Amino acid sequence: MNGAGTRDPTTQDELGASLAGVRVVDLTRNFAGPFCTMALGDLGADVVKVERPGSGDDTRSWRPPEWRGESTAYLSANRGKRGIAVDLDTDEGAEVVMRLARRADVFVESFRPGSLEKRGLGYEQLAVENPRLIHCSISAFGEVGPERATPGYDPVIQALTGIMSVTGEADGQPVRSGVALVDLGAALWATIGVLASLNARGERGSGMQVRTSLFEVGAWWMSYAIAGFLGSGLAPTRLGTAAGFVAPYEVYPTGRGDLLIAAANDRLFATLAAVLERPELAQDARFVTNADRVKNRVELSRMISDELRRQTADQWERVLKLNSVPCSQVRTVPELLEDPQFMAAELLQRFSHPVIDDLQLIGVPITGNGRRPVQALGPPLLGQHTDEVLEELGYSTTDIVRLRAEGTVA
Repeated sequence: MNGAGTRDPTTQDELGASLAGVRVVDLTRNFAGPFCTMALGDLGADVVKVERPGSGDDTRSWRPPEWRGESTAYLSANRGKRGIAVDLDTDEGAEVVMRLARRADVFVESFRPGSLEKRGLGYEQLAVENPRLIHCSISAFGEVGPERATPGYDPVIQALTGIMSVTGEADGQPVRSGVALVDLGAALWATIGVLASLNARGERGSGMQVRTSLFEVGAWWMSYAIAGFLGSGLAPTRLGTAAGFVAPYEVYPTGRGDLLIAAANDRLFATLAAVLERPELAQDARFVTNADRVKNRVELSRMISDELRRQTADQWERVLKLNSVPCSQVRTVPELLEDPQFMAAELLQRFSHPVIDDLQLIGVPITGNGRRPVQALGPPLLGQHTDEVLEELGYSTTDIVRLRAEGTVA
């Protein structure tokens, strides 16, 4: 990248300071929890991430790829946080976390149900010490049901909730989504729950327990597929890039390259037909309405593909966009980073980091009064802020040296 479209975050804006003064304790790992707490940090909260001494968050070992020796999986989900390394399996380590919780507004964790209770750090135990605490738990299957204690990751939930049954080619194997949509969806719902609870706390004065799970979010992603089955009795199936209820709405081959076309209503289809120099298709009884086109999707797809092979994907994209037909070539990540729209949105932001001096990450995908929240603090090294945070909690230099020598902190 040439750096175009990036912004050096040196000042904070209104939206990015909306959670200023809110203290968050982050006991999460992998993607769902860390993306939630990162969002809170992007909005101005002071987030302290607690990790295991020695190994830290699991994502630190998810490599390659890496950037100056740091896992890019970890970097992507942990900016805007201060990091400490604490052994929760020791009494003094658990006390460090309890001290953090006593002064915190929000406590986010992604441990298996019951694990923190054994350490004296469950919701009921924390609420006694801090009745105003908002406690957010993100687990694989939630607190109830036969699978409550079962571990689970994003692809497991995609398989279990039917997401993979509708992803992939019709005659191929089920396919996992190329992005961790269950993890990221859980992060967003947890963030929504925390923000709603902070708002409610302002009125009633007390905290709240917020729970979500990968399983619930995976099922939620299937909302319209479930409604379709309940209404029609027909189970949705894999259709490649097509949709089961809109046509034309898929990727088509061209003379060179592939092109996604989303003509989601009759007007757009008529425009598409005109651009393809086949205006009669819009009057063809097989294709007059969306229901007709869905019913005859295979034949319609063949006819559209035949016309699109006359020119390249780039040529068709230009002319279709000039006629306001939604479409796009299937681009790669490098191509996205060089896209003029991506640069204009200023989504890439620079972050400070003790090892990576040119660190750039995707910023928050929202703006307030035209400004995107900015966050200067990069993802912490393991235990980078341990001394700083312990001092804030009242530990003396002698205490910190002793805890480190004992392996309680790192």
